[in-house]
Amino acid sequence: MATIEEVYKELKEMQKKGENIGIFGQSYINMFENKDKEQAKTKEVDVSFVKNKDER
Repeated sequence: MATIEEVYKELKEMQKKGENIGIFGQSYINMFENKDKEQAKTKEVDVSFVKNKDER
């Protein structure tokens, strides 16, 4: 079984040879090359909801 990096290297080699790697292959290369550049775009937030706060 191949590792993620091995698949990336094989796709890059195929691309250099001029072989068609398809949309999935290109997106795989983009994902691998940009994995460290992209920062998380989500945050974890804790929320509490108190119903009828004024009524005690």
